[in-house]
Amino acid sequence: MEESDVSLPKATITKMVKEMLPADMRCATECMDMLMDCCTEFIQLLSSEANDLAGKDNKSTITPVHVERALDQLGFEEWARDVKQHHEEYKKDQKEAPKLANRKTKAEIEGLTEDEQVRAAAGPAAAAVRSAAAAFTSGS
Repeated sequence: MEESDVSLPKATITKMVKEMLPADMRCATECMDMLMDCCTEFIQLLSSEANDLAGKDNKSTITPVHVERALDQLGFEEWARDVKQHHEEYKKDQKEAPKLANRKTKAEIEGLTEDEQVRAAAGPAAAAVRSAAAAFTSGS
C-alpha cells in the first residue's frame, strides 16, 4: 500500500489543532501537513504493533487490550492507562444505556393504537387536509 493511499481526514486534524491552539495563533500549511503525516504514521505504527500482538494471541481481531499493550510496548505507558480508563468508562456506559430493542416510543408509552400513532405522526397538516377534503366534498 502506498503512502498516499492512507491518510486521516484533514478537516478532523485541522479542527483538533485549531481547538488546541490559542485564539491568536495559526498553524502554517506546511506544519499542518507535517502533523497529518505524523498522526498517520503513529496510527500505522500503533495498529501494526497491536496486530502483531493479536497474532501472537492467535486472534484475528485487534481488541482494546491489544491496543493498550501496544501503547505500553511503544513507550506510551501513560496513554495506555488513559485508554484503559476511557475504555472501562465506555463499557460501563454501554451496560447502563437502554437497549434499542427495549425502547418504546412516546405513542407506545401513552398506549395509542397503531392507527392513532400514524395520525399523531402525520400531525396538523394531515388534519388540515382531511378537513379541507371534507369541506370540499360537502360543498359539492
